[in-house]
Amino acid sequence: MKKFITSLTKPISLLALLLLLVTILRLPNFSEPYWYGDEGIYLTIGNSIRNGGKLYTDIVDHKTPVIYYLAAVNSQLQFRIVLYISMILATSAFFVLSQSLFKKLFPTFIAGLLFVIFTSLPWFEGHVANGELFVMTFVLVGAWLLLQTSMFKKYFEQKKTTAIVLKKKDYFFLLGAGVFFGLSALTKVPAIFDIAGFGIIFFFMLLRSGWSNFKTIFQTALTFGLGILAPIILSIIYFALRGSGQDYLDFGLLYNFHYAGTWVPSFSSAIVATLFTFKGKFVVMMLVLVGLFIFTRKISKPLQFATAWFVLALFATLLSNRPYPHYYLQTIPPLALLVGLAVSQFVNKKGKKDLLEIILPVASLALFVGVLFALNVGLYQTGSYYKNWLEFTQGKMSKAEYYQTFNYLMKDNYEAAKVIRSGSEEPNLFIWGTNPMLYALAKAVPPTRFTVSFHIADLNVYDQTIADVVAAKPKFIVVMNDEPNQLPGLGQLLSENYIINGDFDNYILWKRINEPQGLLY
Repeated sequence: MKKFITSLTKPISLLALLLLLVTILRLPNFSEPYWYGDEGIYLTIGNSIRNGGKLYTDIVDHKTPVIYYLAAVNSQLQFRIVLYISMILATSAFFVLSQSLFKKLFPTFIAGLLFVIFTSLPWFEGHVANGELFVMTFVLVGAWLLLQTSMFKKYFEQKKTTAIVLKKKDYFFLLGAGVFFGLSALTKVPAIFDIAGFGIIFFFMLLRSGWSNFKTIFQTALTFGLGILAPIILSIIYFALRGSGQDYLDFGLLYNFHYAGTWVPSFSSAIVATLFTFKGKFVVMMLVLVGLFIFTRKISKPLQFATAWFVLALFATLLSNRPYPHYYLQTIPPLALLVGLAVSQFVNKKGKKDLLEIILPVASLALFVGVLFALNVGLYQTGSYYKNWLEFTQGKMSKAEYYQTFNYLMKDNYEAAKVIRSGSEEPNLFIWGTNPMLYALAKAVPPTRFTVSFHIADLNVYDQTIADVVAAKPKFIVVMNDEPNQLPGLGQLLSENYIINGDFDNYILWKRINEPQGLLY
């Protein structure tokens, strides 16, 4: 028994416990219906890609491309399996990063535990295949590769920095790390601030070691930077060769700036409102970073790095000031590291405690919580999520009842999908409104470039949309009851060429008149 208990305190055993926890917490993920809007968009675009569609030209969303290619699988279940594998890798890499910072197992395990809990539970939508989680994996695997290099090993050593000597293998790891960080930016643009969080180490290292290591640090940074640029440049070449270069620039890259500026929250306090402007957020971020530079020799390397990464990640999270919980996942890794640093001080029985190691993590956590309250970020229910799943697996809740707990559209969507898919391997469907989950569930590719009406309204492309619908002659058209905008010409098209095939609670399903009727009701 004593040997068994001792074995549990080994790094590999603690990591195994964390991975087991990831698996247990994610078991309900594999039973979920097609209920989440963004995931529906990813799967719909992935389906279009699998059927030969050109991303950004034939079908459009506003994110960089990797997430859509990850979603080019046959089902949501397969996408969730991809996510599970991704989070196993992310958790393993985070554990190694934590161990490199803390040098002790207890704070490493605490940081890892917090990471697993907050990236797996529904609070911040960790149970859904959102881009932030895939970004996290690319960033953390890249971080693991950085930790294999001489420079980064030396940076996290708890002693004075001396001369840095690069080995041939270091260039391989630096390039590889850069590629993974580049892939993170190709998954979601805000990942550039995670890149900055690790890139800033080069400056910290220069301040600590002096100009004697400038050449080596510059070579290291240059190699890392080339690795980052490689996948980005290749993606530009790829889309240019496919004839989608301008569309990639417009929607995959530039549209993000438009998206970030379209949400303006209201605040009762003028001071708070000022702080949440771009200038206000930028000033706060720079003040923290400048402070970290000024007090470089008074702050431990792990604390300096984790604080810098956190404030950069928080700035990225707040680019659009939107209250969507999954945006805040980006801050979880550095925040978990900061909490681990504070814990390491509390359990330190030898020597004097470093108050900064407690004050900065507590201040960072307070800032994070304050932002959540200021923006009214509504966290998802967690207790009911697992309670409903247990009742479903025990037969106490029917599949239809279980599905309906996720989204009020589930009953309608699953019934409509049966009708839409009947007799057709490639369903032809257009939805006016916001219900991309139905596209994904029916495995249908929209006849227009857009999967949701709010993109059409935002870009004011009504004329092009109705022209595409008229030309495509979709077999089915769904009109959502809660869609506030009218699509000019759609009413006439429906009255002349379609008949109601299903009047559901939340939308009307229309079918072309020249198609066999097979009415649902």
